[in-house]
Amino acid sequence: MPKLKIGFIPIEGGHFYKEALEEVIRGEELGFDSIWMEEHHSVVNHYWPSPLTVLAGFATRTSRVTLGTDILVAPFYHPVRLAEDAALLDIMSGGRFVLGVAIGYKPDEFALYGAELEKRGARFVEQLTIMKGLWTQESVSFRGKYYTVEGSLEPKPLTKPHPPVWIGGWGDFTLKRAATLGDNWVPGPTADLARLLAGKQQFLQNRAAAGLTAPITEWPVTRDVIIADANQAARELAEQHIMVAYRKEYAGGWKHPFIDASIATDLDALMKDRFLIGGPDEVIRALRPFVEQYGMTHLICRLFFPGMPHRHILRELDLLSREVMPAFR
Repeated sequence: MPKLKIGFIPIEGGHFYKEALEEVIRGEELGFDSIWMEEHHSVVNHYWPSPLTVLAGFATRTSRVTLGTDILVAPFYHPVRLAEDAALLDIMSGGRFVLGVAIGYKPDEFALYGAELEKRGARFVEQLTIMKGLWTQESVSFRGKYYTVEGSLEPKPLTKPHPPVWIGGWGDFTLKRAATLGDNWVPGPTADLARLLAGKQQFLQNRAAAGLTAPITEWPVTRDVIIADANQAARELAEQHIMVAYRKEYAGGWKHPFIDASIATDLDALMKDRFLIGGPDEVIRALRPFVEQYGMTHLICRLFFPGMPHRHILRELDLLSREVMPAFR
């Protein structure tokens, strides 16, 4: 079994950059493999709006960890700007950047940007085509339905042919785009194991149907994680932090494709085959099926939920590195 890579999403909310940076520096010292930033807008005391800016800050204070977006919402970016920013982040980090990207789903965010919720998938296809062209070709002349782009990108990314593009999301079209236009699929934390397995099968079938034969070597999965010294303490933190977030956000009109009010209220129902919550032994036990059945090679731990103290996240990094990492290496 290949070594399981483990990364994490640090504390979030734009006021916590100092704390996030401390977690990131500590994480690299402890042997974590990657650091990730999410993107949502207008959410009080939670998500950041500008993952690339934050990762650029992290790039200057780290030397080894992969830095990625999990996930950046493509409709809020012009493809040339995104291609340029990704290339620069790739250069600033010495080739450590992964662009995780998806088409978004929250109506209020689209309203904030004056972006069209309809046809965001078709726009996304054009965006990816333009970005890859700019990264890999001398110059680009593109005339699409949504974008017209003429010219070249300077500087080109350090990573050849370009930084890895991991596509997130769940629909049939998304899994087709991930298989044919992306370098990989990165499922989010809300899916249970059964949904993950079905998605992986569909993703691989789409690749085969498109005649893509290069093997996928990395299987990343994002999970909501709360680890504490004892099982009961972790459960109490989950009730205080994860459940509050799920009830307020996913069950509160976010229009998530499959987390709604019916499921977002009961910790045990929500936890099963989905979250990693407990003391070290419980977390190891909950993690095994994702490694053994799904074939996960890269675990991305989402550690922050509104109100979760920075000092507990530092404790979690310690527990994960000391207790969980060795069990999978």
